Amino acid sequence: MSTIKDIVIMSLNYSHDIATAVLAVSGAVLWILSRHMPEQSTGAAVQYFVGVFRRISRLGKISILYILAAGVPRVIFYMDYEWTDMAGDLQVIAIIIKHIVMFLLVGSGLYFWTGLNRKMKRLGYW
Repeated sequence: MSTIKDIVIMSLNYSHDIATAVLAVSGAVLWILSRHMPEQSTGAAVQYFVGVFRRISRLGKISILYILAAGVPRVIFYMDYEWTDMAGDLQVIAIIIKHIVMFLLVGSGLYFWTGLNRKMKRLGYW
């Protein structure tokens, strides 16, 4: 395998993990926003919440698209770059658990994102 290809594949693998962390943090920020956005607010507070919501939404969308795009080569080259014989088949169980946790994080992030989106529409901010 070429050195450049190795570097690109390994960089995609690491950046995939970083994008997953960014998505999880985006979901946490949206959860915090949904809990603290005042029902009756005007002026600067509304502008602040709307601005943060838009930026975090954009960041989350970019993250999820990157996760999907970088996940393809990660799946294709998993056995070459990430499989370790010492862990054996137990790493399959670990990967399944990791993905269950990630799907729960993404699902809860989407839940709070849609809830906050509805709240902003209902209050006339969107």
